[in-house]
Amino acid sequence: MPVTSVGDMAQQFVSMRNSGTIKSDLSRLAQSLSTGRVTDVSATLGGQTTQLSGINYSLELNVGYAQIARETGMQLSTMQIMLEKVDAARSQTSSDLLILNNVSTPQQVDVSAAAARGTFESMVASLNTRLADRSLFGGVETEGLVLATADDMLADLQTAIGGATTTAAIGAAIDFWFDDPAGGYATMGYLGDTGAPVQKRLSADRVFEIDARADDGAIRDVLKGAAFAAMANDLPAISQQTKSELLQESGLRLFASSDGLAAMQSRIGFVEARVEQTTIELTSQKTALSMAKNDLISADPFETASRLSAVQLQLETHYSVTARLSQLSLLGYL
Repeated sequence: MPVTSVGDMAQQFVSMRNSGTIKSDLSRLAQSLSTGRVTDVSATLGGQTTQLSGINYSLELNVGYAQIARETGMQLSTMQIMLEKVDAARSQTSSDLLILNNVSTPQQVDVSAAAARGTFESMVASLNTRLADRSLFGGVETEGLVLATADDMLADLQTAIGGATTTAAIGAAIDFWFDDPAGGYATMGYLGDTGAPVQKRLSADRVFEIDARADDGAIRDVLKGAAFAAMANDLPAISQQTKSELLQESGLRLFASSDGLAAMQSRIGFVEARVEQTTIELTSQKTALSMAKNDLISADPFETASRLSAVQLQLETHYSVTARLSQLSLLGYL
């Protein structure tokens, strides 16, 4: 039977080890060539990885800030869209109500009052809009509704008006319900947060505040103006003259509330512009950091390809030599 000597076994072991080393080098170089990055970063940097670690940390922060910036930008954009809807409803309803006068027919007054109630409902719906299941105008409170439903608010407002039948008394009751800091709109209508404004950190040294909430005076004035007309058909004890006066007062108040709403939109627009600028800067920063990282860990494609060819040739030579050695025998030598 054939006998394998200790020398032959050692030679086989060395051959196998050399083959494994060459294959490992081949695999590492092939991976570097395909990815464009070195496989042994520590060895490439001579063990000096502090700079790379700093860049990776900065990239992680950048990604997090960029995500917040995108979400904040979308939130502000959606808030602007909703306020534009509120303002459009305000403007149209104001125009429709201001054309009413003492000679308007009861039918015209009733139709206008019903339309105004629809305006109040649409305004509440716009302010209750949610983005990614988060409310927009409730401050830091984002889980539930920002405002009670239009029906609930108008029902509570009707109770507050009670038996009042004159325009002045009804108007005073509506004003008090919306302006009372300890009741009415403040506790039953507005359901959001009343603390500090929402803060969004978009970088180590940039924190933006979003102070637009549905308890802002501008929102209250718009809703209050719409409520004057929205309540008109819900007060059966009032005269047609009083109903017409409520609608005309609603038109005037809605017209006057435009400045406050525009100021709120302007504040949001200012923050929106700064967030957009910060987003651009974060994108540029990410590009610069990525380039710096690539400079440290990128593999030169020409050098890698040359080394890969050399290792392939080394492997082929190794197999060729191994094959020839395996065919050697004493008989062949003699």
